[in-house]
Amino acid sequence: MPNNASQTEPSILKNVLVITPLGLIGRAGTLLITIALANWFGDPVEMDFIYYYWGIALFLIELLSAATAYSVLVPLLAEARAKGETEAQRCVQSIFSRYITIMPWLCCLLVGISWAVSQRFLPNAGLPPVTAIGIVCGFLCFAMIASIRSMLKAILDTYQAFRVPVIVQCLRGVLVIGTIYLFKSPLTWFSIPLALTLGELFQVVVLFPRCCAVLNLQARHLKLNLQETPYTKRFLHQCLLMMGAAIADGINPVVDRGMASTLGTSSVSKLDYALRLCAIPENLTGVTLPVLLSHWAKISSSESQLENGSTPNGTQLQRSVWQGVVVLLVLMVPFLTGFYLLRENIVSILYGHGELSEAGQFHIAALLGIYLLGTLPRLISRLLIRAHLARQAHKTVVTATLIRLLLNPILNGLFMQYWGLEGVAWSTTLLSYPILAYIAIAFWRGSKKRTS
Repeated sequence: MPNNASQTEPSILKNVLVITPLGLIGRAGTLLITIALANWFGDPVEMDFIYYYWGIALFLIELLSAATAYSVLVPLLAEARAKGETEAQRCVQSIFSRYITIMPWLCCLLVGISWAVSQRFLPNAGLPPVTAIGIVCGFLCFAMIASIRSMLKAILDTYQAFRVPVIVQCLRGVLVIGTIYLFKSPLTWFSIPLALTLGELFQVVVLFPRCCAVLNLQARHLKLNLQETPYTKRFLHQCLLMMGAAIADGINPVVDRGMASTLGTSSVSKLDYALRLCAIPENLTGVTLPVLLSHWAKISSSESQLENGSTPNGTQLQRSVWQGVVVLLVLMVPFLTGFYLLRENIVSILYGHGELSEAGQFHIAALLGIYLLGTLPRLISRLLIRAHLARQAHKTVVTATLIRLLLNPILNGLFMQYWGLEGVAWSTTLLSYPILAYIAIAFWRGSKKRTS
């Protein structure tokens, strides 16, 4: 196993160095979309409606794929690959078939529930009913197509074919911005969900044949098959656990937006504009997370096979994870310090060339400063969560997100009484620290159990 370790670690470094620049370009495209919206549309009440249902769509994507099916499929497929490529094909065929059967119906159900619940917080904002329903349906299509794209990406990431997904993500930003620009005059608000849907559809069209190629399968082999297999049982069971985590985690921004909407017009938009900028450091590190999950899943599956052997190897994953934490601290502490000190200038440069007022920019900068104070523990938590997922230790992730779900609305209500909209940001920031402590302690204890 020492030889295996020496081969694995350079592979992680190589993939990170190759994928990070491409991934950052793709994430920059997402930021440019927000900048374009801020300068083209500003922060009227209609944009509050757009951002509210966009947030619901992102929550559905996390619930149905990015935080659930993706995180479950990568370790399962890595385990199947260790048994042979035929077993990997069987794993994908059974899971993908079951997923595309259940996901659309579940997505429609959740959007209907979200629509009914959201009317209490944010009604149609003066939009005609046809326009409001069209926008919601557009975001529904966006969520379903993005969920399929996430599953295709999981397959490619497991096979460490990282380049194609990040390249098409780069092109997706150009497509979305171009579509909004062309249709913002004739379609106004509806141009936004339309552009986002076309961007996801473009990625699916490119990624699907690539997945078939790496699996050595043809499209007809992925036909619907409802037969129960051990892989579908494990997949559905683990997805249910991760859905609990995704609901607990993803509902927090929805709750934040709902509670912020009671503070008046533009409150939801300002929160979103601040969060999009706060996502910059998360995007800088987030591009490496699929690489790390893929490699750590491979290491974990190898360690599991050797648990009953004479050579314990439980320290390899632990060493790799803690090295990742140290690198994260070295790189991000100076970056976050500079970002915090220059936050007002950054907001002015990015958002100060259109409809957004100077007072609005100052308010966004204040919210951004609060969010940045909790960014570092959130970054470390995201890294450690991938290590838990690689071990298929889903209960720890669920418990951490449930803690946040229970405490977030309580702190929101308390802090909003004293600080208004800033109280929502303070709630998110302060909760980041105990959540990190719980996740780190759980990983440390899990590492000691596996090496003992």
